[in-house]
Amino acid sequence: MNTDTLFDEFPVLETERLWLRQIRPSDAPAIFATFNDPEVTRYYDQPTYTDMAQAEELVARMQQRFAERRTIRWAIARKTDDHVLGTCGFGEWKHHFHCAAVGYELGQAYWRQGIMTEVLTAVLSFGFTQMQLNRIEAYVMTGNEPSMTLLRKLGFQKEGLLREYGYWQRAFHDLHLFALLKRDYTGI
Repeated sequence: MNTDTLFDEFPVLETERLWLRQIRPSDAPAIFATFNDPEVTRYYDQPTYTDMAQAEELVARMQQRFAERRTIRWAIARKTDDHVLGTCGFGEWKHHFHCAAVGYELGQAYWRQGIMTEVLTAVLSFGFTQMQLNRIEAYVMTGNEPSMTLLRKLGFQKEGLLREYGYWQRAFHDLHLFALLKRDYTGI
């Protein structure tokens, strides 16, 4: 796929149990349920949602950013019933550097079931092949050990600590920088 035409139609990915598809307005209740959980937002750069309008705005923002050819964010949906479990995607895409940052979240009820490993395996493959990325980065807040473990499992290497790099919820946050190069990607 030519990266110039990548945004002509939203790319749908398939894994054993899941569809990775475009986020739709009808997904707002599932998105709200995910971001309404303080355990999910504990290490996230958004506040815990208290109103459905926040989820509706997020869905619209993700659709708009794709339309503007800036980011790709997939809804993680079960094949059995199309229920959305979370989202995953690429932001901070630096075309001329062949680099992007990956981000993800998953509803707490779906943790520790291998879902995010399954999702990221498909998303990383898409990034290296279709987007022609050479480097995929991930930024992880201090204390988020499950995310760091997942990234290491997928072959990411920790490159350093970005002190007070993030600012949200009225506080500065240290972020650990992880990266995976195409030449090191094994595709699990």
